[in-house]
Amino acid sequence: MSEKVVRQCKRTWRRIGVSREDGAEMAGELAADLRVALADGRDPQSYVGGDPAGFARAWASERGVVPLRYRTGRLMAASLLGALPGLFAGLFMVFGTSSDELEQVLGRTVDVPTWLVMILYTASAVFVWAGVLAAVSAVLRFHADAARRATVGALAVLLPFFAVAAVVGTAMVARLYGYPYGLAVVAEVTVPLSIMTGLVGVTRVVIVRRFRPSAEPAGSLWDAVPA
Repeated sequence: MSEKVVRQCKRTWRRIGVSREDGAEMAGELAADLRVALADGRDPQSYVGGDPAGFARAWASERGVVPLRYRTGRLMAASLLGALPGLFAGLFMVFGTSSDELEQVLGRTVDVPTWLVMILYTASAVFVWAGVLAAVSAVLRFHADAARRATVGALAVLLPFFAVAAVVGTAMVARLYGYPYGLAVVAEVTVPLSIMTGLVGVTRVVIVRRFRPSAEPAGSLWDAVPA
């Protein structure tokens, strides 16, 4: 059982980027601690709180052996997925409530009051904001990222401005190039999401460059993009 716990921790350390030397040192310390725990009649799983992966991430983070990486690709993908539910809810308010299909389903014309539309728009924006923050935080927590709080905190403040930039950018694209017939909904989704996720990536780069010690090499902006 002790060896299984140590192997699980070692796998977690490799995944979050802990160096081979630091991982071997921590594995040796953990194995020694687990032997003592067994001698005292304590179960190895209880020693690590029943969660070897979480224990390994927390310990590596406390020791400062987790390298700080940009992870822009993963964070942009996470922000995209986190924003989709709220964004689609908002698009339904724009296109769905006035569609002929909804009128046919309900058997009557839908007349949504302006005040209700504004409330629903606001709720949609809040869902997008919360979804992006939750998704980004989950990815960085999974990697025991030292700049997780700084990144999430910065995005919490900046996302409303990113939303404004996305709306303005979408309007400018529509004004300059127009949208092909039948693709308006697709364009209304892809253009603002591209702007928003790009700004999330830029924010992460800025945070990491400010957070990272000057002596540590910067690495590639795409060093953590999934293959």
